[in-house]
Amino acid sequence: MSHAHDLGALRKALRGRLEAAADVTLAPGELRLLLDEVGRLQQSNDRLRRQNRRLRLKLQRAGLTDDAAAADDAV
Repeated sequence: MSHAHDLGALRKALRGRLEAAADVTLAPGELRLLLDEVGRLQQSNDRLRRQNRRLRLKLQRAGLTDDAAAADDAV
């Protein structure tokens, strides 16, 4: 069984449990899978932010950006 399939099945099961009850308990393996995925997503997000920033700075240096994009970069 692939990782993506496991994660999709887990999300579906958790949504079902959440609809059935206010409190949801996770098995250690389920929690580990979710935490691993959150970690991967965070790394990917950080990498994309760095790439985006580099591209904005490169465009800014080339004079191909407007002031709104430069203001967003400062935030």
